[in-house]
Amino acid sequence: MAKKLEELTDGVIETEFLIIGGGIVGSIAALRAKKNNKDMDITIIDKARMEYSGDGVGLDNFNQVPLHKEDINRDVTQDDVNKAVFGAERLKGLKDFKLDAIQMKNAYISQPLLEEIGVRIREDDGSLKVVQGYRKGTVWGRVEYDENGKPTEPLFGTFSRASDLKMKLGTAVRKTGTRVLDRTMLTSIITRDGVAIGATALNTRTGKFLVLKAKAILLATGAASRLYPYQWSQYPNHLFYTLTSPVNDGGGHVSAFNAGVKLYSMEFSNVYNVSKGINHSSGGGACNWYFKMYNSKGEFLEDKYPDRVVTKAGGKIPGINFLFAPDMQNAEVEKDVILSAKHNATDDEIAAVYFTAVTEPPKALKFHKLAGGLTNERPVECIAVLTGIGQAGGGILRENEYSETCVKNLFAAGNVTGNGGSHGFTWGCLIADHVTQLVKDQKQLAIDSEQLKQIEETRNRVFSPLNRNTEYKVNPLELEDYIRQVNYNFIGIHKVKSKIERAIELIRFAREGAVPLLVASNPHELMRAIEVQNIIEISELHAQSSLLRTESRLVPVHYREDYPELDPKWDNKIVTVKKIDNEIKYDIEDLN
Repeated sequence: MAKKLEELTDGVIETEFLIIGGGIVGSIAALRAKKNNKDMDITIIDKARMEYSGDGVGLDNFNQVPLHKEDINRDVTQDDVNKAVFGAERLKGLKDFKLDAIQMKNAYISQPLLEEIGVRIREDDGSLKVVQGYRKGTVWGRVEYDENGKPTEPLFGTFSRASDLKMKLGTAVRKTGTRVLDRTMLTSIITRDGVAIGATALNTRTGKFLVLKAKAILLATGAASRLYPYQWSQYPNHLFYTLTSPVNDGGGHVSAFNAGVKLYSMEFSNVYNVSKGINHSSGGGACNWYFKMYNSKGEFLEDKYPDRVVTKAGGKIPGINFLFAPDMQNAEVEKDVILSAKHNATDDEIAAVYFTAVTEPPKALKFHKLAGGLTNERPVECIAVLTGIGQAGGGILRENEYSETCVKNLFAAGNVTGNGGSHGFTWGCLIADHVTQLVKDQKQLAIDSEQLKQIEETRNRVFSPLNRNTEYKVNPLELEDYIRQVNYNFIGIHKVKSKIERAIELIRFAREGAVPLLVASNPHELMRAIEVQNIIEISELHAQSSLLRTESRLVPVHYREDYPELDPKWDNKIVTVKKIDNEIKYDIEDLN
């Protein structure tokens, strides 16, 4: 006899708009929706605490916003769209230009709302204060000049305000009356006839299993960042050294994928440049790629490889451009020790770095001080790390102008779609505007026997490790470390067909042999058991997608040693993956 809903859950919550993830996207979407309709019933679930959660905090999330009043609400040209894609020449169609155009035209949409809640963006005279981000060489804030000696427009601007952005966002959301469930982890999306009608979630403190019924759902769960280890720290701390939020295991991707959502470009793991031994979860303000880098001969790499300047090379992060100079086969960083020349930094460079550090998470400045300060005479070694999927593109595929997935009423924005930063602010507002109209006359679809089956299957999977009686017990963190080492050693930066195939074998071995032996004794450990299963799922998708793209693109983000060149035949092509009738199907599709 089938169980009733009340027997399967510890609570049922009905809401009009369910937001999964309380980072910058989820927070701004809730504020915008409440501004549109103060009586709308909105619920946010957040795996951490909303005031401190999310991939982005501070100044780094205000890029690609109009810098001049005359740019606001003007028509967007195709040339504008191409410029908006950072590294467009190397991306060659890996961005949805139609969505980029919508994004650019509405780039100003979130600023008035943020200023209303006290997030100070503009200066007293109304101007927008920016530093020139990623302009020349490796130094943050260095001005670049045109042929007439005039400072050029920043490739993208970074606002000087908003170091307390996340705290103010969280406080403002709670004041609107939005229902906020902290420490609550998404475990599945409930669907009916291809429509998202709710979700299941686990409270990681109490162990309560909840069902949330909703008319519309926004997935804003961030990047899938826990795929690779940070090699220069001890276990288990290195598991949580990540460029984005350390809670990001890819659970949003997996829940959407299991519900029938299509994922794309899962082969593109972001590669970042940090200082060896420094916790790179502190954000860009503590990574030391903004000072000049030099090799053991004392050669400054940006002088030695001028064609690697980001505006010429179309790269992702300048430090990575120079670390992997002159090319991947002869990368300086793999042939020599590369050092950060902070002992040679000028006063204006030091001021720019302090500026970025204090407007990033507060811990960024703390890590600088722990490392000896910005003017420490000792050079710092620069290294490359892999920081997961979601910043260099890749994630949930959005299939219309409302940022909706192929599952109706399920929307996605931010790094879970491979488009974070100010893109998230813009889409959070645009989705909220659409959902406000959508839910007005829409009825909540009922949960019937098929949905009860989905809920029961999820509950059984979620709680199966709890107090499991088995002769051999697998610790979730040890299994996560194993999977991440497999990714590092067999996929990594230098991808080769035979090694990727071996990674897939080992990942499947772990799923079949180790997952059934996972053991948890409390809700916190249960969360870790669920996380590692998500990481295993994402890792196989990452490996298979890497195998399918038989070229190198956005090097070193995707570099195949057996296919070392960018192949024009892959322009505008994306690798997609979807679960159909419980089978995983990969495809190669045109994006634009």
